[in-house]
Amino acid sequence: MRKEANLASDKITRLFFYYFFPALIAMLSMSTHVIVDGFFVSHALGQDAVAALGITWPVFPALVSFELLFAVGGASLISYYLGREEQERARKIFSSIVYFVLVVGVGISLVLFIFAKQITQFLGASLSITELANDYLKIIFLGSFMYFLHPILDLFAVNDKRPVLAMISMLVASLANVVFNYLFLFVLDFGIQASAFSTILGNVIASSILLWHFLSKKGDLFFVRFFSIKEVLRSAKNGIPASISELSAGIVMYLYIQTLMLSLGERGVVIYTVSMYGGIIFFTILLSIAQGIQPIVSFNYGANQLDRVKKIYGFGLAFAIAVSLGIYALFCVFGRDFALAFLDSKRVILEDRAIIDEIAFVIKIWFIAYLTLAVNMVSSIFLQAIQRPFGAMLITLCYSLIFTSILLPILHQKFGEIGIWSAYPLSSVLTIFVVIAVLWYEFKKGALR
Repeated sequence: MRKEANLASDKITRLFFYYFFPALIAMLSMSTHVIVDGFFVSHALGQDAVAALGITWPVFPALVSFELLFAVGGASLISYYLGREEQERARKIFSSIVYFVLVVGVGISLVLFIFAKQITQFLGASLSITELANDYLKIIFLGSFMYFLHPILDLFAVNDKRPVLAMISMLVASLANVVFNYLFLFVLDFGIQASAFSTILGNVIASSILLWHFLSKKGDLFFVRFFSIKEVLRSAKNGIPASISELSAGIVMYLYIQTLMLSLGERGVVIYTVSMYGGIIFFTILLSIAQGIQPIVSFNYGANQLDRVKKIYGFGLAFAIAVSLGIYALFCVFGRDFALAFLDSKRVILEDRAIIDEIAFVIKIWFIAYLTLAVNMVSSIFLQAIQRPFGAMLITLCYSLIFTSILLPILHQKFGEIGIWSAYPLSSVLTIFVVIAVLWYEFKKGALR
């Protein structure tokens, strides 16, 4: 395949896989940061450390939500203006966003570091894991400005028709995280802080690769001496759905962890944490499919090729559904083996043999959500790409926060533990009806006419 794709005329399937495969590898590499941390920490420090990592999980969607506010909204605008052959406008948006996120991100990092202990307590850590959670979060907070910058640069590289470079940066970050985790945990014995150091250092290295591309002016996007808060806010407006979706996920994680701590204690958090490691993989693959159609949809929408926009959406939807069915089947078959990979089998047999089977059972219930999430996510990203942020926001709010926050306490009270695990899947299923209503409304209003 040639180095650059023609978004206006190449076959849709060819364009999709041109963007999808690098995005998939890149995002799976990024998602392995959390999974690798969990794997190494579990085998080096035990189940208390896994519970400590689980308690901190709501923090990460909150951090990512800030990055997505500008990354997704900015990417849609940048691709839109590139489709209209307004490269200078795209560069101004790109530069303004990166400058803003870097400066504000450093300030946020310092504030979060100062209040790390209070945040740990708010998350509900028990006395046995408070110190572990606090030690981990302090390092994450101190380097969180890099946690903001790297994904933004990566997504902008994709929209600059450099998906392979974006993939390479993510792979480098992932490999660095593995190497540093092993070195810091098993060789130098740094403790749980090692995983936090590894994650941040991986992002620093990967960001350096992407900055080199933009500074060398090898694509349509590069830094210019320009800053506009108006362009930053405009990008943020378009990125609100993705940002709220991620923030809502953090709120739901917090609600789940509090419910599990009250109902099942730290054991429940361990079950949730290990199950969610699998959920991260599933979610990331679906997000890669959705992100794979975004630059193609945005470009063709800007070029007023609306028939192609419809075909791209239809293809992405069908592909996402087929993939989600296959992944669900694999997790149903190998769920127990997946759980064993994260927990020391000898220690589990001696201390809590039943937890492996419980994790495999929870995976079968929880992952039903992702079957319908394929439709929800692709539809939401599609609406963002055609400049319909509020319809996208409604969809994401429904599957990530509104339905779950209502159903969780009701189902928990009525059905106990099984009700806890069923709330999120049922929320995703109900959101399908919201998707149908939103698409009907937008198309009736002439979104693609």
